[in-house]
Amino acid sequence: MDRNGLILGVSAVLFGITALMLIVGVVVSPFFLAVAVPFGASAYLLWYQASGKLGDRVSREAAAGNLGDDRGVGFDPGPFGGRTADGDTARERARRARQNRRRGRRRAGTSGASREPNRSTPSPSEARRILDVDAAATDDDIKAAYRRKAKEHHPDTDSGDEETFKKVSRAYERLSE
Repeated sequence: MDRNGLILGVSAVLFGITALMLIVGVVVSPFFLAVAVPFGASAYLLWYQASGKLGDRVSREAAAGNLGDDRGVGFDPGPFGGRTADGDTARERARRARQNRRRGRRRAGTSGASREPNRSTPSPSEARRILDVDAAATDDDIKAAYRRKAKEHHPDTDSGDEETFKKVSRAYERLSE
């Protein structure tokens, strides 16, 4: 069952509970009428979201400029796929955030969580020895040597070794600075 179908099913169950509580509230005790209200409200909101009407409404209001204030800060529709006031979707913002994190790691001199903080980068001569390139190697030669060594030692291959792959990656980072 898809996500919206599941939400519609939960909404139908909540509508059923609401109807049952309304009947019991009329017959037995008014207390059940008060308890039925939150169930009914929850059922309605779930149905409104699953039917797509909530996403359509958010998109319409964002397009009309009714969301946010004069500075252009708008409501974030999140997973409904609508666009924000700056015209980006949630997926585009997430992709841009990932790219910014990668750039920040590169500037900081780390390659992310896989890099161990106590490991130092190799000297240029050690890096050339690891990649099997000579001192006069061009950037293209270094890149080709890195790709060859990375394919050979990548942990996902049968003959791969994670530690050697990390050393090769650190050597390439050192020589490509």
